[in-house]
Amino acid sequence: MDQCSIDYPRGAAVCVPGDYLICHHPPEGWQVYRVENIILVKRLLPLLNNPATLLIEEQMLDSMSPVYHNEVQLLLTAFDPIFSNESEAVQAIHLQNLTERVEGLLRLARGFSERDCRVVHQTSMP
Repeated sequence: MDQCSIDYPRGAAVCVPGDYLICHHPPEGWQVYRVENIILVKRLLPLLNNPATLLIEEQMLDSMSPVYHNEVQLLLTAFDPIFSNESEAVQAIHLQNLTERVEGLLRLARGFSERDCRVVHQTSMP
C-alpha cells in the first residue's frame, strides 16, 4: 500500500476532527462549524454504455488533472445562530449553546483561511 502525506493548503486554518471553526462571513457575521473529518475526494465517472459502472477519474488516461486532485476537504457541521462577534461564538461553543443547522457539508480547506477563521481545539473544551 502506498503511503503519502498531504499538506494543508498554505494559509488555511489547520484543524482536526472535533475542532470548531469560527469563520467571519461579512456582512452576516461569525459562523460556527465543527470539523467532522478531513478527507480527499475522488470523482467517479459513469461508463457511457453502462452508467451503473463507475470509474475513478484519476485512473483514466488523460492529460488533465482530476477535479479536486489531492485537495484537502473538510466534512463539517454548521451551527446556528450567526454571531455578531467572535467572542460570542467562542462562548457559545464552550457553553454548548449551539443548534445544529446542517451536517455533511463538504468544503475545500483552502476556503477557511487563517485570516478569516479561528480554530477552537477540542483539547481546549471544558
